[in-house]
Amino acid sequence: MEVVVSSRDDGASEVMKEWTEDEEVTRIRRALTRKQRMQSGEWMGSSPRKPTHDRMRSEASSAHMRQFQSEKAKGRQTVNWPFASVTSETTTVISTPVMPDFPLRRRRQTWQTPGIRDSDIFSVDGSIVPDYVRNYIRGETPESLAMKRKNNGRLAERDVEYNEDGTGHNRMQSRAGELGGFGADDGGHSTIGSDMSGDDRRHLMRGAGGDSRGNRESWGSLAGGWRAGVSVNLLIAFIIFAGSLSCFLVALAGSSSAKELLTNEANIFNGSCGEASSVSYGLHALVNVLGLVGIAGANYVFQVLTSPTRAEVDAAHAKKQWLDIGIPSVRNLGRIAPMRSVMALVLVLVAVTSQVIYNSLIFTSQAGVGYNLVYVTESFLTGAPFSNATSNNTGRLGRLDILSLQDLANRNQLVNMTTSECISRFSGNFETEFSDALFVTRLNDQSNSLVQTASPASSVKFAVNPVAAKAVTADSTPIKSDSIMFCLAKRETSDSQSCSVALNGSLLMVVVLLNLLTMVVTALVLFRTSKVSKPLVTLGDSLSSFLQVPDETTQDSCLMSKKDVLQKRWGLREIKYWVPAAQYWFQSASLTRWVIICFIWTAMTGLTASALAINLSRKTNSSADRALTGLGTASATAAFALNVPAVGACLIAALPQLLLAVLYLATNSLLTTFYLSYESALYACGSPRPLRVSYQPQGDQTTSLFLTLPRPLSWGLCAGFAGMGFLLSQSVFVMGAQLNSTTDGDSMTTSSEMVCLGLSDTGLLALLAVVVVLGAGVLGMSLRRAPGATTADGQAQGNPLVLEAGSCSAVISARCHNTEPDEPSDMAARKLMWGVVSPLFRNGMEVAHCAYSSRGVERLGMSTGYA
Repeated sequence: MEVVVSSRDDGASEVMKEWTEDEEVTRIRRALTRKQRMQSGEWMGSSPRKPTHDRMRSEASSAHMRQFQSEKAKGRQTVNWPFASVTSETTTVISTPVMPDFPLRRRRQTWQTPGIRDSDIFSVDGSIVPDYVRNYIRGETPESLAMKRKNNGRLAERDVEYNEDGTGHNRMQSRAGELGGFGADDGGHSTIGSDMSGDDRRHLMRGAGGDSRGNRESWGSLAGGWRAGVSVNLLIAFIIFAGSLSCFLVALAGSSSAKELLTNEANIFNGSCGEASSVSYGLHALVNVLGLVGIAGANYVFQVLTSPTRAEVDAAHAKKQWLDIGIPSVRNLGRIAPMRSVMALVLVLVAVTSQVIYNSLIFTSQAGVGYNLVYVTESFLTGAPFSNATSNNTGRLGRLDILSLQDLANRNQLVNMTTSECISRFSGNFETEFSDALFVTRLNDQSNSLVQTASPASSVKFAVNPVAAKAVTADSTPIKSDSIMFCLAKRETSDSQSCSVALNGSLLMVVVLLNLLTMVVTALVLFRTSKVSKPLVTLGDSLSSFLQVPDETTQDSCLMSKKDVLQKRWGLREIKYWVPAAQYWFQSASLTRWVIICFIWTAMTGLTASALAINLSRKTNSSADRALTGLGTASATAAFALNVPAVGACLIAALPQLLLAVLYLATNSLLTTFYLSYESALYACGSPRPLRVSYQPQGDQTTSLFLTLPRPLSWGLCAGFAGMGFLLSQSVFVMGAQLNSTTDGDSMTTSSEMVCLGLSDTGLLALLAVVVVLGAGVLGMSLRRAPGATTADGQAQGNPLVLEAGSCSAVISARCHNTEPDEPSDMAARKLMWGVVSPLFRNGMEVAHCAYSSRGVERLGMSTGYA
């Protein structure tokens, strides 16, 4: 079968292709002009044979192509431009592309016209039509191609101008309509008429290298890639800011003045201690979710801001320096634009600070806290008479209260403790479980079984500053601790306890300001920075850039590793040999990164375990001490008084949240490094893959909201750390107390306040378990094997695209030098593989070269040198 492809000037350079019965192109020759063929009775529209169905190329044709490849035949004709003169009358060329490792694409066997495909509307199967024909159909000229290379594959804005109605364009005009239905996709052909809509024309011109800069495109760019992700973070920041501002205004409306709100605590709930605990749990869970969302969002924008532009990469490579690509990078801060560095630091610092302040907003306070100390003789327990005169009743307890204790002791309804347990228990700073304690002494007074009493306020004060375990007798003689036989304690009932949930108004105002700052910086990144900066955020961004405009500093170094870069072997262009070996994910992270995350994890685990050990060691073996206290509650031995205001105490209690936030950032960065290397390695596994870019995908390219770390893992990490933040807030917390004091009889007339730092056994144990599980999970993930790349001898060990020791712009650039003349100009927009593409000659020695290719690659061999 013969088909004639007309040239631009419709002159003597028409091309005739001939197919065999197996649909293989066997001959391409120059045909006569239409005028000459009309004179001889021939016409280019003669009906070709129409096959009944499309089918894959046969094994015989594959063997036929391999034979040509072994003979090192040259590629298809690509040198003649439509407006170049043709001197020869007949030319025969046999197309022999590099034999791919993946199945070849099907080719349509006739000039039928399917619908236009958006993915690759101007591409024509390279095995059928030469590059100059495809460029001619696109309306390209040598000048426009040169301009595209100069502008990273895109025409300058002045070179493409669209009309208001979108129905036409200037400067560069597609010639698809001139050929009357010759426009193609990956093997089919589409009719591109002159009656296309303005949107279709605009889409086609973007595929050919044009770019519309209108407002609609600017807003449309927010629908995908990193701009869409920043838009989502901006929306979340606005919602959090609006919510915090609303809470502040409500609290302000409930206060008599702004000064009162900013200098005092506002009670947002009063009721039973059980209900107050539930309210506190809910609020702390909410603020920890908001805090982790803020940190995750700041980390996302931080990765965008610290991603270098191509100009910054080129500047660093010119100095033999490298940058991180595809991960959140502190290293890049000193090598990118100062404004982006400042904004990145501000966002992260604000997010981490907000996590601490969020957990400082809420604390609970219990009213009526205080225990009465009563020193009695042993006969008091059996109903002996007593006198509550002022001389032996310093605590001024009412007679009915003392009789009630005597009756409970007589009926064995008090908790019995040893002397050491009693002193330890009631020397604590915060006792809410017991309300009264009877110290049974060895004194013997037949007329009066009541030795002395102490008021609740003095009891706590005595416990905070213990000089000795003593009480004052009637004759002011101190009672020694060895004179106490044992003690009995009355357990407080929960129904009688009243608690409140308090809010720090001054810290709430700080939260509002920090949320406003986060929203403003995020908006600047989205609407200002994105217009002047085109960062290489994802691996696909960098690959697309390096494939369109190769980096000369890494040429002929296709197997260069980060170790070579660190050892100053960059640019030596050494011949390397690929030795396959098993590779694991932990090799994708540098030693420095591993040391940092291990240090942070060890610090978090060690501090949690130490706090739990101290807490348990202070417990006694008494039945009064519960095995483990609940979340947000602490025993008397695990409460420590703080001589600071409530705001300061809350900030001190929330300081461990800093370590947790840093652990999240380090873990996120480590996992991102794992998945960056994994995504890179997939291109050497034998099947073509599209590039995943962060902005304006072209052709087969894809885009996503996530940058490198997949969304399920990222969301799971956020949920896990939000839970850890909640556990930490219920493990180390502030307890407020209103200490009641009596002045006469049974009447409560005065009270004092105190603030304690409490530790929860259950909270610390749960937090320790989660941290250990986190470490085990990360370690287990790091022991996964990297996907293997099959070598020429059939082995599937190791992968040359694994980014050992972490991200490195120089290593990524070195993999992207494909100099094959038959590679299409839009290679980066197609599905790609990485492997052997062509031989090179170095000092008279033939070596192989590896790169990304859209036409197929060969497998690496262990006995071949590569450069």
